[in-house]
Amino acid sequence: MISEKKILVLGDIMLDRYWMGRVERISPEAPVPILDVTESFDKPGGAANVAQNLNDFGMDATLIGLVGRDEASKSLKDLLKKINIDYHLIEDSNIRTTLKLRVIDGNQQLVRIDHEDRHYSQKMADSYNSVSKYLDNCEGIIVSDYDKGAVKPIIKNVIQEAKKKNIKIFIDPKGTDFSYYSGATLVKPNLPEFEIVMGKSNNNKEFLNKGEKLRDELKINYLLVTKGKNGMTLFFEGGNKSYDTVKHDVFDVTGAGDTVISILSSIIIGGEDIEKAVMLSNIAASLSIQKLGSTSVSQKELFDAVKKS
Repeated sequence: MISEKKILVLGDIMLDRYWMGRVERISPEAPVPILDVTESFDKPGGAANVAQNLNDFGMDATLIGLVGRDEASKSLKDLLKKINIDYHLIEDSNIRTTLKLRVIDGNQQLVRIDHEDRHYSQKMADSYNSVSKYLDNCEGIIVSDYDKGAVKPIIKNVIQEAKKKNIKIFIDPKGTDFSYYSGATLVKPNLPEFEIVMGKSNNNKEFLNKGEKLRDELKINYLLVTKGKNGMTLFFEGGNKSYDTVKHDVFDVTGAGDTVISILSSIIIGGEDIEKAVMLSNIAASLSIQKLGSTSVSQKELFDAVKKS
């Protein structure tokens, strides 16, 4: 088992909202299905989901991010209080809290409706001093960048300060410029995110060369590229290693990346080696995609799955 560690989560905070029901007829107003909503609920999303993953895995998580002053931020605060996650939410009344509304018929997602004001707020750039105080009381940092505007204004300073304090920092990246993450411990793009920065590869040899090049350019210890059904590839100084995906029925891939970065970081901060951390986070991802929405994996659930594998 991994002992409790204090982990700071910095990133784009979202509210995931679900409307569940059944479609039994088509609208007479337009050729669209009519969903009779029978259930609705909210879950922490984005960086808040990372914090919940850490909490459910037995870590002590503190969450920092940007929200509006609206109904969605109130719902988020209520959720975070219920699951006992410490938070420092930087409020900007000029923006909407990022909200993703998923409308679901049985097991089938019909539509996703987003509310967001991407890169609109200037509050994060002015908030580094208040954020930096939290670095003195953590054993590791996870940066959950969904490119909404909470991360890039301060990330270079956060990485620089973390390195001075010898704190490991793990990045879930987004965007067209990964140079923001230079000097981090580990950067974990999925394959489409990797290809935005490095271009598509014609074969595996070309992909491996590009991965080595990116890791070297960013001056990071590790680059982990997740490839969905094709597993993961870890790049480290002097080599790389690929991991096959753990086969399970896929119900919902929402939040699988959050699960990977949470479990991976917890295990490394807990003192285990990188290869064991990648192996266990790969299994955790296979468990999370069997559930609806952004979900968490407990240590008991993970290590029970390891025994069965």
